Amino acid sequence: MRVFETLDYSVRDGVAELRLQRPERRNAVNHRMHVELPQAWSAIRRDPQVVVAIVTGAGSKAFCTGADLADLPRVEESDGHGAMAWTGLRNDVWKPVICAINGQVVGGGLHFVADADIVIASDEATFCDSHVSSGLVAGLEPVALARKIPLEAVLRLALVGRGYTMSAARACELGLVGEVVPASQLMERARELAALIAANSPSAMARTKRAIWRSLELPLSQSLDAAWRDIETHNRGPDFQEGIDAFLERRPPEWAAYDPEARDDG
Repeated sequence: MRVFETLDYSVRDGVAELRLQRPERRNAVNHRMHVELPQAWSAIRRDPQVVVAIVTGAGSKAFCTGADLADLPRVEESDGHGAMAWTGLRNDVWKPVICAINGQVVGGGLHFVADADIVIASDEATFCDSHVSSGLVAGLEPVALARKIPLEAVLRLALVGRGYTMSAARACELGLVGEVVPASQLMERARELAALIAANSPSAMARTKRAIWRSLELPLSQSLDAAWRDIETHNRGPDFQEGIDAFLERRPPEWAAYDPEARDDG
């Protein structure tokens, strides 16, 4: 099991739990966490025992309040936006990712929300983009959020800055969050969803996730062509026949492990 300074990482029953572990700094991303997050996502991506991941924050006050201004992540300008590899999506993790929002989300913390497949939130969670109030450009997070929620909602967050905080209920209305639960039930619900997901074909889910996210960047015809190629490739693999056999034989399926290094899944 990997051991990190700023993250708590564990795997059980096909589910990886990744917890941002700096509650004394409201789980702000310092340079060490900036380095460790891609390492953790690489472990999730490569571990055949991991089918689905949950990412959350330590404590009850904050999920993540963005970059730690007292210990900013050190990024080379030549690396561009690719240096902000804090999320599964930015690390080519095609396994499902559930984001469990346990408190405040501020600034760069919105990366995790924008890039998650499923988002659930505590009824005490809030969302704010403070970049412009600190003299910083709100660029990456709003651009990603604009693929999920209405443009006016994105601009309101980005331009009002610290003057506007979105509630969990409003985030759910807009589709930024899929469901809101009492704080005491957040991780129970996240694990319940993860268990349901973990019962599915890992390779089918990886190809499904990749097809959907890729469609946001391609014209419809190209997206459908690419998705069809994914279907054809998957149907030549073991899980296609196993799913049929298990259904006809009325037994639980025995799925093959997902290989992220397979050429069609790179």
